[in-house]
Amino acid sequence: MVRSIQYLRFLLAMGLALGAISFTGCWGAKDQATSSFDMAEYRKMVDEQKKQQERLAEATSSIPELTAEEHERKGDLDAQSRNYPLASLHYDKALKADPARNSARLKLGQTFLQQGLLDQALTQFQDLRTREPESAPAHEGLGQIYLMQGKLADAEKALATAVTLNPSSWLAHNLQGLLYDQRRQHADAIVSYHTALAMRPREPNVLNNLGLAYALSGNYDAAIDAYEQAIAAGSNSPKLHNNLGIAYVQRRRYVDALNTFKKAMDESRAYNNLGVALLGVSNPKKAVACFEKAIELNPQYYEKASENLRIARQAVPNAAKGTTASNMAEAGSCP
Repeated sequence: MVRSIQYLRFLLAMGLALGAISFTGCWGAKDQATSSFDMAEYRKMVDEQKKQQERLAEATSSIPELTAEEHERKGDLDAQSRNYPLASLHYDKALKADPARNSARLKLGQTFLQQGLLDQALTQFQDLRTREPESAPAHEGLGQIYLMQGKLADAEKALATAVTLNPSSWLAHNLQGLLYDQRRQHADAIVSYHTALAMRPREPNVLNNLGLAYALSGNYDAAIDAYEQAIAAGSNSPKLHNNLGIAYVQRRRYVDALNTFKKAMDESRAYNNLGVALLGVSNPKKAVACFEKAIELNPQYYEKASENLRIARQAVPNAAKGTTASNMAEAGSCP
């Protein structure tokens, strides 16, 4: 069996979406990004968000002007309904009417963060930190942005300050866990996630991150327990089901893995993902059968699954070099 980190990297290289790291902002409803997002896609998203905000500003230009308090209140309602572009517009207007209104500045930074507009969010949090050096949410927001940008030293400093100022912030402890995971300090990450859960029991995002930290440590039974708790708490995230499916494969619970993958995607892709995971644990015989099943179920999916099938078939003659006797004895069939 390959080492856990190498195995997870292999799955990523094969195109199996792990959703390894998820960030939760102020309202805790939307995953922000992974730690290594595609910059071209990110810039495209930023441009579209800017255009959307310009359209919103133009559409609302004829509305009678409100007070700063009224704009902030409307922004709160829009944020609660996840209309972050419109919420941002109202918070911006609140600040223009009252530049000292730091509550609106914090919320503006958070809505920018929810939209993935990191530069705009960074400006707001930096401004807030200057105005209120003891603001834990300002340091927390900065830590989250630095973490998403891969600036780990800056993230560590900001999050340490946030935790010092507000030790009961579950989000800050969760972000510290993500920081430790990126540094491969998985034992420290697990401690941080448990601290976050002590403050926010049954939080699905934290449970998912805890599960991944256990998986990266090679403790797949604990990972499965964390993932299953996240699902029991109400999460139906496809990447959570993917993570759980991968952990099931590590424990040779192939039927459970397949059923879990099916909850995240259509049946043909579920068989393909199971095949990829089986390759990751040096079981190419079963992987071949799963890729063949994926192609049988959806011939339109042939290109991707057939490439994986080719890789699996090449691995079969050499499987004995990197697998156990028990795996070699298994029949080449897919669950």
